[in-house]
Amino acid sequence: MSFLTDLLGGRDARGLLVCCAGFDTPEEVAPYRMTDLDGDLGGLPGAQESVTEVLVVARTPTDVRRAAALQSLLPLASRVTVAVEETPYWYTAPVISPTPAHRWRSLTELRVHRPAKAAWAVEARFSKPTPAGRTLAATARAFGGHALDAVAAPVAGLAGPGAAHWRPGDPNAAPTPMTGPVPERFGAPGADLVLRVTGEEPPPWEGAGTPVDRPAAELMSWERLGRPGGAGILRSGLGDLSEPRTIPPVDDRSVNPMGFVTVPSLGMADLSVESGRWAITCEGRTLTVLGASGCVTDVDVTRIRQVRGVRVDWRRGHSGPLAALRVVTGLAAAGVPLVCEAVPSWAGALGPGLAELLTAADETTLADDLTREEHSVRLRRQALRVHGVRARWEQLGVPVAPVAPAPSVSVLLATRRPEMVRFAVEQLSRQRGVEFEVVLALHGIPSGHPDVAEALASYDRPLTVFEADRASVFGAVLNEAASRASGAFLLKMDDDDWYGPDFVSDLLLAHSYSGAQVVGMVPEFVYLASIGVTVHREQITEQITNFIAGGTILAERSAFHAVGGFRPLPGTIDAQFQHAVQAAGGQIYRTQGLGYVLRRGNAAGHTWREPIGTFLRRNKRQWRGFRPSALMELPVEAG
Repeated sequence: MSFLTDLLGGRDARGLLVCCAGFDTPEEVAPYRMTDLDGDLGGLPGAQESVTEVLVVARTPTDVRRAAALQSLLPLASRVTVAVEETPYWYTAPVISPTPAHRWRSLTELRVHRPAKAAWAVEARFSKPTPAGRTLAATARAFGGHALDAVAAPVAGLAGPGAAHWRPGDPNAAPTPMTGPVPERFGAPGADLVLRVTGEEPPPWEGAGTPVDRPAAELMSWERLGRPGGAGILRSGLGDLSEPRTIPPVDDRSVNPMGFVTVPSLGMADLSVESGRWAITCEGRTLTVLGASGCVTDVDVTRIRQVRGVRVDWRRGHSGPLAALRVVTGLAAAGVPLVCEAVPSWAGALGPGLAELLTAADETTLADDLTREEHSVRLRRQALRVHGVRARWEQLGVPVAPVAPAPSVSVLLATRRPEMVRFAVEQLSRQRGVEFEVVLALHGIPSGHPDVAEALASYDRPLTVFEADRASVFGAVLNEAASRASGAFLLKMDDDDWYGPDFVSDLLLAHSYSGAQVVGMVPEFVYLASIGVTVHREQITEQITNFIAGGTILAERSAFHAVGGFRPLPGTIDAQFQHAVQAAGGQIYRTQGLGYVLRRGNAAGHTWREPIGTFLRRNKRQWRGFRPSALMELPVEAG
């Protein structure tokens, strides 16, 4: 492994601690003091002990995030290096952003460089021994775009080899001895709920409360299950794989639809076996070999983005049922189109929804780019909502460790057209899977207008209606609506566009895995009302971007206020807002656009006055009549 050899070259073995994540035990580290952060952590020095240097070596950014959950265990050091062997091509440099607090005042030198083509390394030097875990956590945050890198309540205690797989990317986790108790933190227990990864005979627990025990990866291997008594493990509570909460979650901030390719260049791929592990092969070539634990990484996903789909054959001799379930849930969360003929009875941990989707499509379905993407979106929704980190800890939660409340959303809707209120209300009424309030600004329309009153009579969700002066410009009207909203997120919707039933929940999902302050869709489907044509435009989605459709802007309230809201202008306010967010250092994320159809009439009737010819260029397809994506769940009106 030349990467490790090069990193270790010239380093003095005396006083050096090497911590690995995502690797098998590498020979190059043998002469050095080494700890496998995915294994037994008993050999780590105490967090208050000092070493000269700590070198954290991870295979991928996903592995860095998992290691960050153990950052409080690392000792003090005057030099800390965090090196990652391979990163996806679209990752930016992990330039860490130290907080101004006293804990970083001893920093004297910071270097970020590429020790190899796809690798990154962060080297920090301090004037005195400093907790090495801070540099590790800051590097993980940098790879995640500097979003607040913590997982919602309950606060987790982690015990046993591989326990960090259950709480990846959470530097607030509390590593805990196998027998307890949970370490104290500022005069209180450091965790609300402890998860232990253990062997067949869990040790007695000496702390308060009862931990949640889950099996070690080697216990759930086919080799171990095939020995005498192995069948009993599957029947025991420890080896139960019947529900999603029985397997580790997907690190959804790292493994997600980002980078999805809508028009792939490769054909169908297969899950095959190489040295007892699942590998993904396509056209006679191995694209990636997955870890023995079954943990899918961001690099694994990037290597297979160009495949049209992956055939899952559950009869293959992979390392074990736990690894198999983790591979499939990870690939599904990334939006990799998966198909299989049948799901085995022992795979209940997939959840019924994901199991049904795996058999709902075939290679014929995936041959068409649009139906392939629709299948991908259904898979990723189900996997992220059931197998993401937040979802998993909600499933594990107990009354003494309540989960964090769901974020609140306020929809801002301004209209000058009383005849469109009914249509807009219908789009809002279709939304499912999320609670929200609506702030309706009647721009120059009296609230007693019969079209308005009739449209609102049957609307049964939280609603605030106010009359805005006709002389007020559009941006000012929306700001007034925002001042009346109570949600943590503000969502701007238009009165004449179509929205799929999962539109709002899809935006919240994209916010959770992207970490961007503003999320939206792109006008991928456009209905040209004046000529009765639907166009499917060529767009790149699932990426950090500088443009999203104005009728789909979901913004964190804090970001909205940081840039002063919308400019008080009659038009171009969407572009102005997005420019301001980026100028202030914020990020905008563009998710898939299959749940939204832009209606385009006469350009004079829109604040975005782009001529109709713009929407007829760069099209994948066009149809006569109204032809939305199947995810819109609307009738097709052929012309």
